Amino acid sequence: MRDHSTYVKATVLAALVSAGLSMTAYAGEWKHDNVGWWYQNDDGSYQANTWFTDIDGKAYYFDGRGYMISDTTAPDGSRVGADGARIEPVRSLPSNKGDLYYGGLRQVLDSIPLYPQESTGFEDLDALLNSIFAQIITEDMDTHDKLKACYDYLITHTVYGQQPYFGGSYHYAYGVLSGGVGVCDDYSATFSVMARKIGVPMYTAGGSTHKSNGDFTPHAWCQLDYNGTTYIFDPQVEDVIADGRGGSIMYIRFGGTTAQLADKYRYEMIMDDFSQPKGGAGKTITGDSSGSNSASPYSDWDNLTDEQKEQILWDLFNEAEWWD
Repeated sequence: MRDHSTYVKATVLAALVSAGLSMTAYAGEWKHDNVGWWYQNDDGSYQANTWFTDIDGKAYYFDGRGYMISDTTAPDGSRVGADGARIEPVRSLPSNKGDLYYGGLRQVLDSIPLYPQESTGFEDLDALLNSIFAQIITEDMDTHDKLKACYDYLITHTVYGQQPYFGGSYHYAYGVLSGGVGVCDDYSATFSVMARKIGVPMYTAGGSTHKSNGDFTPHAWCQLDYNGTTYIFDPQVEDVIADGRGGSIMYIRFGGTTAQLADKYRYEMIMDDFSQPKGGAGKTITGDSSGSNSASPYSDWDNLTDEQKEQILWDLFNEAEWWD
């Protein structure tokens, strides 16, 4: 698991400053109070609503009050870490109308009939998806490249960790796209929701995946069934692989078949095939108490279907992360 402790990194930052390893930049200095860090120019003015590159070569964003933001998303969609520095995009492979990793995948994806989902049923999630798609999707893209764009965006804008939204795939997706944080269930739900906006019938599956030490650990991923073959998409594991490859997305878990990845996954169940009614009915997730961990999943247990009970138990099991 990655360490996203703002307190620890801020403490280290403060220690460096006090030790004389200066954060002084070209013409000004860093200052700190009980609210946070800001950068004051020599003339007394300060950075606000803008990016600023310090002498360390890292870029920091300052809000309208002039304070550095941290561990969140800047207005332009860029992610910043707990230390406030911009997280540079992961270097992904270019798309050149050829296959990225698995031969014939592009031809398969481009042959799938598309049925775009115009609405998730939740206004705030729809707004987020529309905003992101306006940035990453162009009319000249084929289905393969649209899915790749979603895959790249998800990996480069998400870090591993718990997020506050609970209540199903659309809530998970909103949490990831709004906060940039999630576990395997969240990554998978988000990619499936993005794929379905394109029109690709992606769904989420659960079971276990292969670890580097040879063991298997509980996991969730995405699957696509087409012409008798199941294709696996796993943005969360791909993110881990990218971290270990110097930041390059290798697409090793982008569209491999169950036969090609047979030693990597043990399938147990469908987590969400999106066949149930969306349930949003135009509501906002932020205003829906069922989307928060504060709502008890057991409040109406006797009236839940077996599939819903299984989903809740799986979520609780996954969140415990005892295997780490």
